[in-house]
Amino acid sequence: MPASIEDPYPTPSREALRKVFVGRQLSDVPTPAAILDRAVIRRNCQQMREACKALGVDFRPHVKTTKYPGQRKTTEVALLQLGEAAEEAKIVVSTVAEAEHLSECLHDFHKRGKSVNVIYGMPLPPSQVQRLADLRNKVGPYSVSVLIDNVSQLEQVDVFKHTTGTPLQVVIKVDTGYHRAGVDYKGAAFEHLIQEIKLLQDKGLAILVGFYSHAGHSYEGDSSVGAIKLLITEIEGLDKAAKHATNILHRIEKASKVSGLFYADDPQPYSQPHSQPRYLLSVGATPTATSIENIVSDNEQDSSGPGKELKARVRSLIADVKKRSTLELHAGVYPILDMQQLATHASPSPSQQALITTSDVALTVLAEVVSLYDERSSPEALIAAGSLALGREPCKAYPGWGIVSDWGWDEAGRAEHRSGWQVGRISQEHGILTKDEKNTDSGSALPLKVGQKLRIWTNHACIAGAGYGWYFIVDSSLPKDRRDEIVDIWVRWRGW
Repeated sequence: MPASIEDPYPTPSREALRKVFVGRQLSDVPTPAAILDRAVIRRNCQQMREACKALGVDFRPHVKTTKYPGQRKTTEVALLQLGEAAEEAKIVVSTVAEAEHLSECLHDFHKRGKSVNVIYGMPLPPSQVQRLADLRNKVGPYSVSVLIDNVSQLEQVDVFKHTTGTPLQVVIKVDTGYHRAGVDYKGAAFEHLIQEIKLLQDKGLAILVGFYSHAGHSYEGDSSVGAIKLLITEIEGLDKAAKHATNILHRIEKASKVSGLFYADDPQPYSQPHSQPRYLLSVGATPTATSIENIVSDNEQDSSGPGKELKARVRSLIADVKKRSTLELHAGVYPILDMQQLATHASPSPSQQALITTSDVALTVLAEVVSLYDERSSPEALIAAGSLALGREPCKAYPGWGIVSDWGWDEAGRAEHRSGWQVGRISQEHGILTKDEKNTDSGSALPLKVGQKLRIWTNHACIAGAGYGWYFIVDSSLPKDRRDEIVDIWVRWRGW
């Protein structure tokens, strides 16, 4: 980042926005606008924390979705995700900018005696090493870890050591089936990577702290059983990767007759040549991470849910892996949810003890109807919200780009609160509303009129939210006559 530019991605004043909008109604908000329900976020975060605690695994939230930590002094959303009583503040970020915006919050955790660690979730671009080193110096010792899946990514580790005085904490990204990023632990590239990290460890430049996997292909699933099986695959894959890495290091030790292995959480040599360091194993994606809620829940309403045998298998695997490794789950969109997540049928609702529904989705996009086309073969309408407002991510459950809720109609309260309309076609600023053929309500689509404002559930909240500078915050736990009231503004971070 150029030294002359203090903030290349400036954000608007939260206080100025609050003065204009807090206390007003959704109907007063200019469209398109991104709306978050604070009560739903709070509920979803609590369910995730409680499920991890019940299963005895750590949790590392991914902050990419909201890109908002709360006020600098209160860190509202960060505390919702981590929990007030958390002894550790562990997060994943997609961009260095996300971590930089969180640095004051994380430093505050560190000052309060909490263990702090940020994993930069992109396999390391060498150009970002200096920024990550500066971040480590601001937050505290051993606060930054990086993902590696190629030896060339390690070329700038000496920059980190020179800036911080400490070695770079390395987490190997392992491909357990998604094939987006990561190295196959059974291949020659993995062995080469371990050998290179060993050389850097001996020089005090790096520490191998663990292994990381992302089950992005779980978005294609359609049951909690499928999500849980993918979670098992991830855990088993990283466990095997850790064992294989240990064997490679033992062979190197035997060949060189030099002791130089390190414990993951204590960068000091140890003298047990056949011991495995206690590595971190980080697995997850929202469908696989939230699927554990089915394991700790007694809910039997979902006949497609996991049976006792599968639940016992997961618990047994976790107990076994924890004997030698620190196991954690990570997930990103779980506080917000979206139509893609509903389509996976992976997790139960915190509010209904059944599968999650639209009532568990915190993000809607407010959009305005600008034209009606009743003369077409099937009636359609135009909204002034296209791909820049809604994103252009498909959902396997239906052929559209967003589902229109029944908010604002007198007939509100239909099945799953669906209006009978969907965003069927989309371009940059135009959205064409078509009939929601999968509407579960027996009634027809609700009538539309020009100037009407609608709330739309998006397919992928992370992408849809990126089009906005801030979120308008409502709270469905308030009395009914206040649920459309703007209670806060959350300004999003920008940049990479």
